[in-house]
Amino acid sequence: MNSAAPDIFSTFSPWTMAGVTGLLGSAWALSAWQKLGVGKELLWSAARATVQLGIMGFLLGWLFRQHQPFFLVLFLMAMILMAGRFNRKRGAGIPHAYWIGVISITVATTVTLGWMLLSGLVFWRGESLVPIGGMIIGNAMNAVSLALNRLRSEVDQREALLLAMLALGATHRQSMRSLYSMVVRSSLIPTIDSLKSVGMIHIPGITAGMILAGMAPLAAVSMQLVVMVMLTAAVTLSVSTAVLLAAPRALVFSQQIEE
Repeated sequence: MNSAAPDIFSTFSPWTMAGVTGLLGSAWALSAWQKLGVGKELLWSAARATVQLGIMGFLLGWLFRQHQPFFLVLFLMAMILMAGRFNRKRGAGIPHAYWIGVISITVATTVTLGWMLLSGLVFWRGESLVPIGGMIIGNAMNAVSLALNRLRSEVDQREALLLAMLALGATHRQSMRSLYSMVVRSSLIPTIDSLKSVGMIHIPGITAGMILAGMAPLAAVSMQLVVMVMLTAAVTLSVSTAVLLAAPRALVFSQQIEE
């Protein structure tokens, strides 16, 4: 069964690079044709991913050999701090969006990894903690960015209603209460849909990779289920925390009220 793995991803060659370029070029061409305005960001993101994955490739060998909790926690915290930068960009207009993202992702990562360490699903070893922690942080970051962006959009659409509530004496938190569940639910749609459809519509790469590597299908599926539940819990925690922290600060109309 191991011999099947090299047939899927062959070694890099000019044809391989041409294929990768063609895939990216197709997306860029569609953006340019339809004037979607995402072509430049697609190219920049692909270039960044190439550099970042190259650097990570060198780091992983060293990280996987680390068994010291201090170094592992320090590396995960560095990842969280970098993730906050993406949240700040997507949450533009919301005060303290960077720290809201950092705190939300930290809460989700701490609680999720804590349960997994206590249950014995993850160990204080680099090859175990770093990949799992990276998946949690990455998914939490995307979900928080989506939540902050949606929150800002909802506030803009309901500006008149929210101003009226403030004028009648409601606090910022009371005014925003009606948006909490709406923003959280919409931000969780991709994660919940993935959990519903896994194994029926799409086969995750972790499952396929472990089966190709020789693991028993049932064991691979069991591990994938643990990962999916882990990510769902982490995303729910991060989004809920982000909305609770950001909602009172998203309504920044005090100056308009005074005028």
